[in-house]
Amino acid sequence: MISIRSGRRVLATVAATAALSAVAVGVAAGPASASTISNGFVQVCAQGKYAAYATFPYRGGFSTTVVNPGDCWYGWMGGDSWEPIDVYGIYPGSPKPIDLGEVWYNGSVSGIGIGAEGTTDNYYYYTW
Repeated sequence: MISIRSGRRVLATVAATAALSAVAVGVAAGPASASTISNGFVQVCAQGKYAAYATFPYRGGFSTTVVNPGDCWYGWMGGDSWEPIDVYGIYPGSPKPIDLGEVWYNGSVSGIGIGAEGTTDNYYYYTW
């Protein structure tokens, strides 16, 4: 049999745990922060086990240089409207680049950082 005092302690502990969990979820679900890259600039980093590059289809196919693992390309791209940036990975011995995906960028609103991540078996990108 649980005493009234012990039952109150259990209820207080459960309530405190629930309150802390709600705070943690609230912090994790906060609004996304702005890019750390200055307006008009693009940064492409090869942070995985492979080289990477990006192309700008609305700019006649302009592309960054190929960025080796551990390095970054950083450049002024300007811009005053939304445009796609296509991100690719290059693996040694692979006959063609791997399409990592497409991000959208507007240099008058923000800059963008793109990180090519992962390995040849699990590749992806993220932005900041």
